[in-house]
Amino acid sequence: MLNDLTPGAVLTELGLASELACSQSAIREALLRLEGEGLVRRAGRQGTMVTDLDADAAMEILDLRRSIEVRAARRIARRVTAGDLDALLRLQAQMTAAARANEAWALIERDRDFHLALFRISGLHALEPILLRCIQHTHRFRLWAPWHQRPLLQTALRHQPILTALRSGEATALSHALGQHLDTIVERRNAA
Repeated sequence: MLNDLTPGAVLTELGLASELACSQSAIREALLRLEGEGLVRRAGRQGTMVTDLDADAAMEILDLRRSIEVRAARRIARRVTAGDLDALLRLQAQMTAAARANEAWALIERDRDFHLALFRISGLHALEPILLRCIQHTHRFRLWAPWHQRPLLQTALRHQPILTALRSGEATALSHALGQHLDTIVERRNAA
């Protein structure tokens, strides 16, 4: 996720088990999970390779993510409760705290949690695994994109307009705020 491993790098179960001082079966299980998340590709005897970061694929993933989240906005606006708003406000506060502590990984996790909690309000549970994978790859690409680094605090505060729109109860305002948020995750003009 954090791009510590070069795309195309070959990973072996034995090598990872030795490096991480754990069993080969634990590594096998972890690699299977990473394969399911699209972060590695298993190639039989050739080993397991870190998947490529491709700007075109990243933009397709971002477009899919935008479609899923923005289309859910009408349902979210109709179904949101005070408890949902409180939970989202706590997640936004946790993002801000992580940003102030310069903890990029914690911020990424809370951002994911925020978007998933917002989406869950829609009740479109069958789409959640697809959205989760899109969120994950969006973060991976954004971290990789050398031209698009913004301060962590700015990233955390970008969720405020979504919360403001959600409080208004207007589906159109929420759709617009989500769309604007997602459209500016990565500068598209430089991505292709």
